Amino acid sequence: MIPLMKSATLSHHWLSSRAFDQAIALGQITPGPVAISAAFIGDRVSGLPGAVIATVAVFLPSLVIMFLLTKGYHRIRRIPGLNFFLSIILAGVTGLILGVTWDLGRDVLHSFAAWALALGVFLLAWRAKIPYWLLILLAGGVGALWLRG
Repeated sequence: MIPLMKSATLSHHWLSSRAFDQAIALGQITPGPVAISAAFIGDRVSGLPGAVIATVAVFLPSLVIMFLLTKGYHRIRRIPGLNFFLSIILAGVTGLILGVTWDLGRDVLHSFAAWALALGVFLLAWRAKIPYWLLILLAGGVGALWLRG
């Protein structure tokens, strides 16, 4: 979803690339999904009505699809090959997440210090038993102090 949001936002000149990246970062540090960044973008474009419309536009399609899938999933889960198909979808989603991470990382990691912080947080998330919410707060604090300027 993030690449689509970025493409639409930048092509319409609603935000700069830097402001978009900040909106995504804001979505990362606030409770809830990153797609809530749409509310920020909508607010920047058209105030409160834009925020409401953007939020509904981002969440409503997924909500409807999930509602429809949950109604019929108990009937289709026994279809031969479905688990294999879902594992293929999972691999594709994982690839998309890695691609978005790489794309956003290229846009915001411009110094050795930023790369060091990103690598440090990755290693802590991978090896340590530190809750993700605490890693986000720590990385945000260290980044605000160490990388400002």
